[in-house]
Amino acid sequence: MFLARLIVTCCGLLAIGAPGPRPSAAPNTVGRALQRSGGAVVKLYGGRIGREHGYGTGFLVSPDGGIVTSLSLLVAGRNIRAVLDDGRELDARVVRTDEYRQLALLKVDAKDLPHLELMSSETIRIGDTVIALGNWFKIAEGREPVSVIRGILSLRTNLDARRLSQGFDYRGPVLIYDAITSNPGSSGGPLLDVEGRCIGMVGRIVESANTNTRLNYALPSEEIMAFLSEEATANIDERAGPTSASSEQEQGGAQPYVGIKISRLGYHNVSAYVQRVRPGSPAAEAGIQADDLIISINGRRIHDAADYKDLLESLSPGQSARFVLKRGPKVITLDVQIGAQ
Repeated sequence: MFLARLIVTCCGLLAIGAPGPRPSAAPNTVGRALQRSGGAVVKLYGGRIGREHGYGTGFLVSPDGGIVTSLSLLVAGRNIRAVLDDGRELDARVVRTDEYRQLALLKVDAKDLPHLELMSSETIRIGDTVIALGNWFKIAEGREPVSVIRGILSLRTNLDARRLSQGFDYRGPVLIYDAITSNPGSSGGPLLDVEGRCIGMVGRIVESANTNTRLNYALPSEEIMAFLSEEATANIDERAGPTSASSEQEQGGAQPYVGIKISRLGYHNVSAYVQRVRPGSPAAEAGIQADDLIISINGRRIHDAADYKDLLESLSPGQSARFVLKRGPKVITLDVQIGAQ
């Protein structure tokens, strides 16, 4: 037996207990949203280390078992268990990850599953109602429904936060709301509008770098859609590894060449900035500019010049590499055709 959910009206937290008599009145706003999308929410269980909880939330994005969730230690283990809304427990495997956006795509072997279609977050305005779903504090483990909370969209901004005592890499756009979702297990759950359409994903527990308070935020659906549309990073080692003997012969043992010089800036928090781009180089042709901050290459985080050098040496002439860069307030993605030195 599991404890019944408490109703905390001041926070908008709604209880979903054991099935009871169906009310004669039509479902309210939250009820309609749940009917439309609640069946696509997945409870996840995996690795745990220290203060990292070994449980969380995700949601199905395809009928054949694709699950989006937050990138955490939960998905770093070998054994990941996904519990569907109907109570089925399935093994999940990692398909791809995005270290910058802190996203992971998992896969379970199943068909004809209920799933969410991502809608543009621009369809809601400041002051509109939002609804978040998640398995907070691991209350639901089998067929029990996940927790639900309702709030108001308060702000659209770029995230500036830290996690525990460490910096948080993601600095992109987020949706800030007044519903308290900064709880263990909530990360990775869907954020819905009043029609039950998915407009974002509940983010990880972080603290504002400005106010030192926990933030209740969601990654907007546009970032998730961009992640799902990008090339899978699960095979990074194959794409970025040493060339085969035949390809080495074709390239004549040539070294990979991009045409940028990286400078090391910072002390405790070292970052990799582009100091100079050689005219006519692969980097210049791709659109990389001086003062761009390199966040990752082919999904691998680049911290400084040493990281960049190591990864560059693992690439092959003729290969296409995906650079994620921060240019001013924007995060851009460019594909660079690696040249030969």
